Amino acid sequence: MNRTIVTAGIPPAGLEPCRPLPCRKGPAPVLQMFTEMADKIGLTVNREKTHITKITDGFDFIGFRFVKRKSLRSSKDNIYVFPSKRAQQAIRNKLRYVTSRRAPIKPEEFIESIRPVVMGWVNYFRHTNASDAFRGLQRFINTRFRRYLTYRSKGRGFGWNKYPNKKLYAMGMIYIGSGLIEYPERLVHGLR
Repeated sequence: MNRTIVTAGIPPAGLEPCRPLPCRKGPAPVLQMFTEMADKIGLTVNREKTHITKITDGFDFIGFRFVKRKSLRSSKDNIYVFPSKRAQQAIRNKLRYVTSRRAPIKPEEFIESIRPVVMGWVNYFRHTNASDAFRGLQRFINTRFRRYLTYRSKGRGFGWNKYPNKKLYAMGMIYIGSGLIEYPERLVHGLR
């Protein structure tokens, strides 16, 4: 028997504790009760943004995507949290705004302009299952920097052969890895 149970942890001062609410008639009564509880403390539920969904379909909240999936290792159901598509697109748009391949700046200035943006975004999502998003962001940054360097040297194309990843990291490009930003003072990919 599938039941939805809504519970609350330790209530803030002045509120009574919330008991578990088994919902046999679907999630609509739970949403109604939650709306009433929110009204009591002076909060409003935005009906346009609030919708009822299955956890297996996933939902977005403050830039995170929450999805229930089977674990590949243990075959148990787990809740995975990673950056939402909208958050990933927003960081790319911000980097496009900050950088341009035609920018009349030195490569060091280019790197320094993206460093705080990338560090902030990675730190926000570092405690999630974001390795795929981080790899995608790393590819985007490297491609962006390659195109900038190629345009700057009056070359054509993307510069994959002229500027391999090793060379980019040797120039000081941020390496995100699996969420831990490595700084250029460290050895990267065996370069000295």
